[in-house]
Amino acid sequence: MLSNRIPNPDWNWENNLLTKAKNECNILNMNTNSLTEEIIGNGKLGVALTRKERDKQLRKTDIMAAAERVFALKGYHEATMQDIAHEAQYATGTVYLYFKDKEVLYLSLLEEKISHLTAILKEKSAQIVDAEDKLRIFVRESLNSFEKNQDFFKIFFSERSKGQIIKEGRIVKSPVMQQHKLLVEELISTGQKQKVIRNDFSARQIADIFGAIFMTVVFDWVKDGTKNKKLNDTADFIIDIFFKGVAQR
Repeated sequence: MLSNRIPNPDWNWENNLLTKAKNECNILNMNTNSLTEEIIGNGKLGVALTRKERDKQLRKTDIMAAAERVFALKGYHEATMQDIAHEAQYATGTVYLYFKDKEVLYLSLLEEKISHLTAILKEKSAQIVDAEDKLRIFVRESLNSFEKNQDFFKIFFSERSKGQIIKEGRIVKSPVMQQHKLLVEELISTGQKQKVIRNDFSARQIADIFGAIFMTVVFDWVKDGTKNKKLNDTADFIIDIFFKGVAQR
């Protein structure tokens, strides 16, 4: 009879150990799931996504990664949504569920890269006081990003000369691009307050001049062949031209 069984002195100890192990596993699993949700989510900590939402986000990520490879291989104009679907191993209709057309897909990729770059620039420049050093960091980190993603950005620069990839209005109105431009204006404004940048023009006007110098150097790098020189080697030239001009010294 069970009532007559002699209790095993180790029974409670083993049971407690097993229970503790299960609890720790559950905690670890919970933390892992929570972390996954934070990573896959919209960058907002504490926002738990459903499995359906996670799957949707992962499909979108797959499609964008496939699109970047196809654009790099075939160029923007030659690439098709069917090519991207094939590379992502999804039906073409699935790709259209996430992106209205090729232009929207390319703009999404551009925004993703610029958003990542802007976050890095904000983080690194926040710890620097000197305005010129802030701009130097901006230039170096931006050139690093362009060179690291050169296959993607080569398309943007080289094919713009053949015809606009994306209507300029869509780029200008993009919240991500506006945030990036605002960061440049803030850096220029800091320089004006520190008296290292003239203030007879607005920060926006000078930011446009700075941007024009920067983009011209990058465009020439793409046009002349990216293998001939390192883009980051032009950082000092950009800063020198911006602060000291082109007058013979």
